[in-house]
Amino acid sequence: MLEGKVTVVMGEAEFVGPRRVTVTGGDERVEISAAAVVINTGSAPRPAGVPGGDLQHVHTSISIQHVDSLPSRLVIVGAGAVGLEFAHMFAGFGSDVTVLNRSAVLGREDDDVRDSVLSALNDSGVTVVEGVEVTEVTEKAVVTTGGTFDADAVLFATGRVPAVPAGLEKAGIEVDDKGFIAVDDQLRTSAENVWAVGDCNGGPQFTYISLDDYRIVASQLLGDGGRSRADRVAVPTTTFVTPPLSSVGLTEKEAREKGLNVLTAAKPVAKLAMMPRPKTVGETRGIAKVVVDADTDEVLGFAYHGVDSQEVVNLVALAMRTGTTAAQLRDGIWVHLSSTELLNELLGELTGS
Repeated sequence: MLEGKVTVVMGEAEFVGPRRVTVTGGDERVEISAAAVVINTGSAPRPAGVPGGDLQHVHTSISIQHVDSLPSRLVIVGAGAVGLEFAHMFAGFGSDVTVLNRSAVLGREDDDVRDSVLSALNDSGVTVVEGVEVTEVTEKAVVTTGGTFDADAVLFATGRVPAVPAGLEKAGIEVDDKGFIAVDDQLRTSAENVWAVGDCNGGPQFTYISLDDYRIVASQLLGDGGRSRADRVAVPTTTFVTPPLSSVGLTEKEAREKGLNVLTAAKPVAKLAMMPRPKTVGETRGIAKVVVDADTDEVLGFAYHGVDSQEVVNLVALAMRTGTTAAQLRDGIWVHLSSTELLNELLGELTGS
């Protein structure tokens, strides 16, 4: 077994040469060199970038968590996962929430899934406005190309930017056109024995992807070096609105655009007779949908807006990675009461176009 020690140096690091950094903390400064370097500096919320974006009541996803008092009227700019999650959260707290987005909200999803989420947002008191661009923030409002919206607080949830250390060029480390550290499928940078993991390398910004980044680098430093980003198949995602929306793989429209011969099934959660769990917990909003290859019985995609979706999607993702067929999922023996039971009913109703 490998043995060693960990030395933690607190401060701000800057590259001064290949695999050499200086760390400054207060009046102290130390230089550190290493045979291997892993950069894991993350990302930061994208600045507002409009006039008035620096006003005190304009927030990022970090500062909004520390507001002194609950805003009566909250305007959220951006309708990605962060924007929608904060919208549902603050609506639940009692704020009047409006979400502004330049394009269709959840535009990648099939219309039936998208409509289900928008309906739940509306039921929760969230107003969604699509197709508008923010041009200015004032003390009491957000000005857009589609009108003015009153606001006591504003949250810009328009994505994240890389947080990378200074001096990358001195270390021979290249970045891409968006400023993220450029890496190959094994997360190697352009500098020898330097890797970049997590948000700073421009990959999907999920905690579980960062964990898998660790596995890829560890396999090179401690194992056979066989892991890579190419191994990632059927990676699930969840947006934690209420109820949560989870998906993995292709949507129906994506599968049809690829020219695949597909079978689909979609059903509102309230009508899933074989899955009573939503009724027992008092949350029957949502929809479940599956897309299956008609020729191979392979599950191509799954979306579930409903109770426990973040758990069910993990099972479907595993099935997709291991070649478990739709029929095997349909005929699976699942605990009662559980949300997994929806697979018995949903997959029993597959139909063609």
